[in-house]
Amino acid sequence: MSFLIDVPIPSMGATVNEMTLIDLEVEAGQEIAKGEKIAELESDKSVFDFEAPCDGVVRQIHCRAGDILEVGAPFVRIETEDTSVAHLTVDADAAPQATSAVKEAKPEAPPAAPVMQEVASAPLVAPVTTAPLAKANGIRWTPRAKKLALERGFDPESMTDIVGTGPGGRVTGDDLEAYVPAKATVSQAAAVAVGDGSTQTACVAGIGYAVPQNMRSNAEILKQFPGKTEEEIVKVTGIQQRYVISEGESATSLASKATRHALKMAGLEVSDIDAVVVATLLPDHPVPGAASILARELGVESALAFDLNAACSGWLYALEVGRSLIYGGTAKNILVVTAEILSRITNPKDHETAFLFGDGAGAAILTKGEGGHRLHRLELSGDARFTDAISRTGGGALKPMPSPGEDLDSFYLKMDGGVVFKRAVLAFSNIIESALERHGLKPDDVSWIVPHQANARILRAVSKRVGIPYEKFVVTINKYGNTSAASVSMALGWAAEEEIFEEGDKIIFCSVGAGFTFAGGLMTW
Repeated sequence: MSFLIDVPIPSMGATVNEMTLIDLEVEAGQEIAKGEKIAELESDKSVFDFEAPCDGVVRQIHCRAGDILEVGAPFVRIETEDTSVAHLTVDADAAPQATSAVKEAKPEAPPAAPVMQEVASAPLVAPVTTAPLAKANGIRWTPRAKKLALERGFDPESMTDIVGTGPGGRVTGDDLEAYVPAKATVSQAAAVAVGDGSTQTACVAGIGYAVPQNMRSNAEILKQFPGKTEEEIVKVTGIQQRYVISEGESATSLASKATRHALKMAGLEVSDIDAVVVATLLPDHPVPGAASILARELGVESALAFDLNAACSGWLYALEVGRSLIYGGTAKNILVVTAEILSRITNPKDHETAFLFGDGAGAAILTKGEGGHRLHRLELSGDARFTDAISRTGGGALKPMPSPGEDLDSFYLKMDGGVVFKRAVLAFSNIIESALERHGLKPDDVSWIVPHQANARILRAVSKRVGIPYEKFVVTINKYGNTSAASVSMALGWAAEEEIFEEGDKIIFCSVGAGFTFAGGLMTW
């Protein structure tokens, strides 16, 4: 006789309290066999394959890709006849509940318990959003659900009649959608009433990108790490190579090259530019700013020029600043550039970051002209609680140079991979879903996602979570690595050069950077 079980997230040791669901490889109604891989999970340090504990049929999935699940939280309901898992039995109408027995399970738990196989340590990058799981009026909410409720003008503290179907009885975004199926979004109505600038689109008249001449392969970097393999690096990051500057190249030279490509596409001359905005976290010189140096290099003699640092979100921040300057009447033709030389601040002996970063530049020309590719208002935000997750504390006013005999650790980029990766999928997903909601779009309406090139596995999980096929993601991290603020501009430039966009395509940008900084929005090709 068959019965239902809720398969929980198992304990992987006393220090592991939660895991990120990276990928689900099953769906409701699917038959599964014992030992079959049904999910991929990420702890702070490792990637795991989650195997089915029994034969059966998947009846319900309690979460979706990108969710951060506590140890013991159920994530899939299976109908089975295998009595070895009878201790996980639940009633057909039961809401998913955390399994305390699993929370306390030791590594030597009975074979009938769910099996996880370690794949590899995960040096993952990139940024991010959500707050910890929150309680309101004794009801537990997922961060996305609470965020959606607040955006729609609801007070989670007063919503005592909403039913949660998520892990541990939490209210999920889907629960909120079911709770208010016929109600208009309050925040959107208010925005329309006061005018949110969404109709003030700027023309992206030209796009260009540039990379250094020198390509650095994984094999070259692996000489420092004899215990690792190319297969492992590609599996956990998606990176196969990256480009790094050599003698005679600089952030300014790459920015200049990208700019000239953008000007050619726009059909404009250097003399037409009246503003230069450069997004970078490492300019060639602290003073004067990178924008002024670039303006001199290009021969732009009288344009306003300034730098902006929002880390990996920098270029999107700069685009929105440029769009605002146009509508504020400050400038007519704005050069928005990003150039990142991360090879100079990447520790070649740190396996967490050594494989991740590359150098490159991207540029766009914004004008107030009609027609062309239209940039809508971008949404910018951040979360300062995670300023330590990605950092470089040396090189600033507090520590301009190392003391005699001091090591250079503080002058290299550092990253807490667990904190960063754990929230990365949620961050990217929230940005995309917010853009869809803001513009009244459905996932099927989106032609392309042009994301920050943080990590291929992160982007695959985002694809699953937001319901937009991975084939619609412009992914260049395999060729260029993570180039911080330059990555979105380079991906856009590459795709434009390959002519994959068609007139009218809806393109969504999304990025998360150190700080944390968040940015995203819509461009119509």
